[in-house]
Amino acid sequence: MAVIHIDHSRNMDESETVSALRALGEQTRWRVMRLLASKGDGMAAGDIAEALQVRQNTLSSHIAVLTRCGLLDGHRQGRQIVYVADPGNVRRLAAELLLSLGEVPEGTARKLLKR
Repeated sequence: MAVIHIDHSRNMDESETVSALRALGEQTRWRVMRLLASKGDGMAAGDIAEALQVRQNTLSSHIAVLTRCGLLDGHRQGRQIVYVADPGNVRRLAAELLLSLGEVPEGTARKLLKR
C-alpha cells in the first residue's frame, strides 16, 4: 500500500480522515501515537516496542499503518529508524473532526492548521 502524501495547508479529505481514524481505532496504534506525541525527538521502533511491551514484529505492522496514513514519520539515525508523530497531520485530523462535527467554525479550524 502506498504512503499518502498530504498537503498540510488544507483540510483532510474524507478518505484521509477515515484512514487516520481507522488507524487510531486500534488500541496499540493509539498507544504508539500517545507515546510518540509525548516524545518530541521520537523513538526507535525497538524502544517503542519495549515501552509498550509489544513484540517488535507486531509493532512494525502498526507503525506501517500509521506511517501510510501520514500520522507518523520515520527518519534514519545511524542504524535505526526513529519515528515521530507528524504534528501537522495530527492537527489536520483534529481540525477536520471538529469542523465535521460542527464544533468549530471553518476559520477556527484553519487557525489550527497554521500552527
